[in-house]
Amino acid sequence: MRHSLLAATALASTLLTAPAFAETVTFWQFSTNPNDIAAWNGIIEAFEASHEGIDVVMEIVPWSEQQQRLVTALTTGGLPDVSMLGNNVVAQFQAIGALAPLDDAFAAYDAANGTDVASDIWPGDKGYYNLGGQWWASPIAVETRALYYRKDLFEQAGLDPESPPETWEELRSAAKTLTEGTPDGVYGIGLATSLDYFTVHNFMSAYLGYGARMLNEDGTCGFDSPEFRAALDVYTGIALDGSTHPDAASMNGDAFQRGFLDGRYAMILMHPSLYRDLVTEQPEWLDAVDIAMVPSGPVNRSGFLGGWPLVMWNASDAKEAAGQFIMFATHGEAFKELAVAGGFIPGSISLAQGEPWTEFPYPLFVEQLQDARPYQYPSEAIPQMGQLEVDTIQKAVQAVALGQKDIDQATADLCTDINSVLAR
Repeated sequence: MRHSLLAATALASTLLTAPAFAETVTFWQFSTNPNDIAAWNGIIEAFEASHEGIDVVMEIVPWSEQQQRLVTALTTGGLPDVSMLGNNVVAQFQAIGALAPLDDAFAAYDAANGTDVASDIWPGDKGYYNLGGQWWASPIAVETRALYYRKDLFEQAGLDPESPPETWEELRSAAKTLTEGTPDGVYGIGLATSLDYFTVHNFMSAYLGYGARMLNEDGTCGFDSPEFRAALDVYTGIALDGSTHPDAASMNGDAFQRGFLDGRYAMILMHPSLYRDLVTEQPEWLDAVDIAMVPSGPVNRSGFLGGWPLVMWNASDAKEAAGQFIMFATHGEAFKELAVAGGFIPGSISLAQGEPWTEFPYPLFVEQLQDARPYQYPSEAIPQMGQLEVDTIQKAVQAVALGQKDIDQATADLCTDINSVLAR
């Protein structure tokens, strides 16, 4: 009897001190980079150590496979509790009810840590992740562009190396002067006009800067406007002037980046990692490279806003635990270590304003992020954005740059295409 009582007492003590049951949070992580995987394993280890009773199981799903895997899992089952996601498709999955809101997770984290995480998110990310007044994602990384330029080539072409172009009109003029005033085979700027992400990433800075809007208030195409035509004219004019590579209408961003590294362009709009590549390759003109803000239009200065967040899937049976993992993984010191390991700017403003992002070239990019916007600014993201991003705007740019259509026809056809997508 005495042994039975002792055993019962021990069992009761165990039940009181241990979690009632262990929860498992499945996490689809899309990067295959070994450094990223190691950093994510570090976050998971730290989370599990501070959240007893929650196990996180990470599965690597490469970016190239993630869209198809998620769509298949929506149909057949097997969705994770948490996953990474491209910022341009959050609205797509939110619209069909596949995602769970994160407002409760935000509130719980704020209450426990004395924070206000919503105010620490970059302004442009609100257009991607705050839909219908609720938060549907917590950002991991943000990305924007800035203008790299060669001071030595500016001097050679008779331009002031301390005065990079401030506007798109000045950029067009400088690109032409640089092409004409530098050795053969060097172009003023590497600027894509092809059916490639690089085209829309750069061109959106122009059309937003000119005050053009993708969507009207009634939800239809808003590009049929003088502002959009002016932006399309100045952007494609750079190609028509011969100020970028003659094959720009068929080249992708990687080719342009490689070209700048090889000294074939005096300017290029690119992300911070280009400077890391420059330092690695050590071209003889490295000390002549400087970086300036994206050119402005007559209305504002707008930068491309890329990035990816964590989301919670509505099919999850462990939403509270999943929410805790999302907040832990996108805030605090563990998240900072991930951002440093991954070489990206964090989606947390307060983190991005501290070390190591206070070192060149990051401060200018961090400043640019305050004016970085989604394609559809000032509207919220729409479910069709993923398709519109890859299948419409670039066609208009390419057609004008190749001389196949004039500005008016390309604009009219673009709105026809966008309205067709929006009507589906």
